[in-house]
Amino acid sequence: MSDSLTDTERAERLRSLRRMLVVLGCFFIFVQVNRSSGGVLASYLGTHRGLSPTDIGTVMGAMFFASAAAQLPTGILFDRIGATRTLLVMGLVSLVGIVVFALAGSTWGLLAGRLAIGVGHGGVITAVYLIAMGWAPPDRVAQATGTLVGVAGGIGGMLSTTPLALALEHYGIEGTFLALAAMTGLVMVAIRLLVRDGPTDSGAAEPSPQETLIQSVRGLVEVMRMPELRRIFIMGICFTAPFMTIGGLWAGPYFAQVQQLSHAEASVALLVLVVALHLGTYAYGVLDRLAPSRKHLILGGVALEVVCLSVLVIWPTVPMLAAIALLFVFSCAAPLFVVLAAHARKFVPRQRAGRAIACINLMGLTGVFLLQTGTGAVIDMVRVAGGAPETGFRLVFLTVIAVLVVTASIYSRQPDGPQAEG
Repeated sequence: MSDSLTDTERAERLRSLRRMLVVLGCFFIFVQVNRSSGGVLASYLGTHRGLSPTDIGTVMGAMFFASAAAQLPTGILFDRIGATRTLLVMGLVSLVGIVVFALAGSTWGLLAGRLAIGVGHGGVITAVYLIAMGWAPPDRVAQATGTLVGVAGGIGGMLSTTPLALALEHYGIEGTFLALAAMTGLVMVAIRLLVRDGPTDSGAAEPSPQETLIQSVRGLVEVMRMPELRRIFIMGICFTAPFMTIGGLWAGPYFAQVQQLSHAEASVALLVLVVALHLGTYAYGVLDRLAPSRKHLILGGVALEVVCLSVLVIWPTVPMLAAIALLFVFSCAAPLFVVLAAHARKFVPRQRAGRAIACINLMGLTGVFLLQTGTGAVIDMVRVAGGAPETGFRLVFLTVIAVLVVTASIYSRQPDGPQAEG
């Protein structure tokens, strides 16, 4: 937002941003239902469809694999046709995926639907971030994005726990996800009518028409090869994978099998974790403006995650309330995206911002796929070997800790900004 604006113009832009964030927030609610439904769907698919832990991990992780694969082309689209148009085009792909998932009668059908959903939803947070960049002052972008992701994502996350479990019980996958597709489509119409990339007088909404496709691809390669961003990209592996592996997939089975909760009780525990995740997202948006170092803020969050999971590795049968408390703190510390994206933004020009953030998403979503499918295989091996359920979950927690420690160790050598190099 330009410093030359009058107070009236600045106030009008902020009002416009708030209106668009409400519409985008409604869309993100439904996106988050798909992303955060793994814990409930894992129990449902295991009980009602007879899927093994490996099958469940693959079906749930497929969405994140597809999102990862879509990051690079989506990053180019962001910088060529703009965030809003890209959001709508990819949203149509996700609608098809939701319908396929709803109507699937086999594991392969479920897999195909999740893949399409992943492609369509892969760039949503990046789109929100870029639209906020077009309307908000630079020092408010992370807070605006964090607020939307925290509030709307929190609502979507809550809907993906107990309400989703009840809907599946009464209407099954078909009725539940066809209704989700219909509501998503309605919000996309509102986005088409009400959302723009930026004020028409600022040029923020204009993509880069002078750049050819070949130049766009070269620009993407340049961003991927930037040495200043490599450690940030490595840390990107953990911007969402730890929570989506534990809170988004295996926490439900953990509460049911180790803590002996019913499916309904486990869904309430998952609700607590989802609320914590989005409280953390909002808090990181605020702390991004207050903390003297984004790197230290991220490393502090990682340290909290490691401490909480370490307790569960040592004592997986910890009393139920203590387990929920530990995973609550873990979930609050987990959502690193807005701070990591803001850190990366300091190293790239505006016209490369979409591609830089897409690269972070690529790493993070690839991490989700690998961790979800890998930990599913680990739990399956323990089960086949006759091991106790807590042994499998102990190995899941330990695997996530190892990934967090390795990525944070590499990222710890990242400078806070271009001027801090050396």
